[in-house]
Amino acid sequence: MPVTVVQQDWGSMLGYDAAGLWRAWAPDLDHRSTAAGHFMAESAPEEILAALRDLLAR
Repeated sequence: MPVTVVQQDWGSMLGYDAAGLWRAWAPDLDHRSTAAGHFMAESAPEEILAALRDLLAR
């Protein structure tokens, strides 16, 4: 099953490896970073919509 994880870029800068954690359960993983704020869909709607469309197309 395809899975998309969108992680705030500050989390990865602090060393949080979301892709590493999710890859154990989701071998078909698309990991993306964003500069969006806490509510990503409100802060960067076009970016999140693109991620959702790509996920549904997979």
